[in-house]
Amino acid sequence: MSLDTALLAAMRTVNASSYAFPAAHPPPALYATYQRVSGRRHATLNSGAGAPRATFQIDCWSKVKGQAVELAESLKDALPGLLKVGEITDNPDDFEDDTELHRASFDVTIWQ
Repeated sequence: MSLDTALLAAMRTVNASSYAFPAAHPPPALYATYQRVSGRRHATLNSGAGAPRATFQIDCWSKVKGQAVELAESLKDALPGLLKVGEITDNPDDFEDDTELHRASFDVTIWQ
């Protein structure tokens, strides 16, 4: 299973409306998206290629800011119990004028 597939499956245990890009339209009232922002396969001199590692940006969207923030917090709390998670870092919250959606965003690094 790829890291993308594992992450999406874990996100869907917290929120069934989590999905990948390209997103379906119209989106649900509260949902999360993800995109890979970096990744690499760890290698050592003794054993060669190791487990893949990647960092993903997760964005939680809603018309109500508090709902987007709550979903982001729920995902940050749940993902370490569902995946091999390294660092979780917050990104700035945002408001999209054209869609009138609030976004709560964070990055998570996961290993296979």
